[in-house]
Amino acid sequence: MSESAKRTRVRKPAESLAPPLSSAEQRDALQAREAGKTVMYQIDAWGHIETRFVRTQNVAAWEAKGFFIR
Repeated sequence: MSESAKRTRVRKPAESLAPPLSSAEQRDALQAREAGKTVMYQIDAWGHIETRFVRTQNVAAWEAKGFFIR
């Protein structure tokens, strides 16, 4: 019988962690990412609200999925 054909795993180099952001920096980053987008909502049978930040050109597609603009 031949020996198993297991390959040895090559370890990936560890990525350095980014410095933690303050709450104000996190808020600014979120607002920058959401800028220029339309906020759309969908409420499920249990009353949970799903929120999506949608590009303006995709609003019609999301409305077809049952989302609405408040």
